[in-house]
Amino acid sequence: MNLKSTTDHNLHARLKASLLGVVGSFVLFAAYLIIPPIGIFSGILAPFPAAYNRLISGRISSLIVIIGATTAITALFGVLAGCLYLGMCGMIGFFMPELLLRGFSNSRTILWTTAANLLIFFVGFIVYSTVSGVNLQSLISTEITNSLKHAVAIYEKSGVTGEDLEQIKRSMATAAEMLQRLYPALVTAMLVFIAGCNLALLRKTIAKSAVDISIGDFSTYKNPEPLVWILIITGSALLLPLSLITTPALNILFIVALLYFFQGMAVVSALVKKHSIPAFMRILFYVMLIIQPYLLALVASIGLFDLWVDFRTPKTQENL
Repeated sequence: MNLKSTTDHNLHARLKASLLGVVGSFVLFAAYLIIPPIGIFSGILAPFPAAYNRLISGRISSLIVIIGATTAITALFGVLAGCLYLGMCGMIGFFMPELLLRGFSNSRTILWTTAANLLIFFVGFIVYSTVSGVNLQSLISTEITNSLKHAVAIYEKSGVTGEDLEQIKRSMATAAEMLQRLYPALVTAMLVFIAGCNLALLRKTIAKSAVDISIGDFSTYKNPEPLVWILIITGSALLLPLSLITTPALNILFIVALLYFFQGMAVVSALVKKHSIPAFMRILFYVMLIIQPYLLALVASIGLFDLWVDFRTPKTQENL
């Protein structure tokens, strides 16, 4: 085979991979838009085709995936949906593999990818507010309130009445107030989770490829020790009677707790590997994490106490 035919073959393979990436990313994000909340799981993986193509086929292939999927989503679902895909999936799908190729660690890759995403969202919100004249804070609060009112209406239609219905309304009102204060931290957590899932999937899929990058093992993840002081300071700030202080402190505390949850999951992952826990037990544990919030707090506590106990370091027995 001559040089020209080899080049044509490589170009054809890259173009085919790019087109498959466009279709895959579009379908995953379209499912997220059409069938919530089940589509959330597909939306999480929507950046993966662009990220994978960047590592395997190059930067141009990744750009084709991002531009093609953005165009298709905008054409079918509108400009806002296209901007959402471009700002979230496009940023993760392109920026994250660029950092990995430059030798960034897992945690630094997720940190800077999330920071870039938040910057894009912040600029987008400012531009949208300026052009449309809509107060986004009021818009977000209204959307949260309307969503929870819709949930209450569903309970009413299902036959819930009397004191039970009033209790649900009070709970929904409390949840609405909390969401209106916590939505910056929740958006940040969502972006971190999406980046982490795509990073984990990249680690699995490129393990046997010729790509010269090293994606570390999640089971070794550990937060910097000074982070505990931020946890203490923000927790203490919640005791103050000023919402101007307690609202930012609550958001920071949520993010710090999320980081300790990740460390707790890393500890669990290391122990699972060490003791060869059966697959069905691991699946059961992950399902329980979704349906049981108290287990989330327990895992976060494990991550916090790992600072002092160091669960993953083998303990040596001293001879008496």
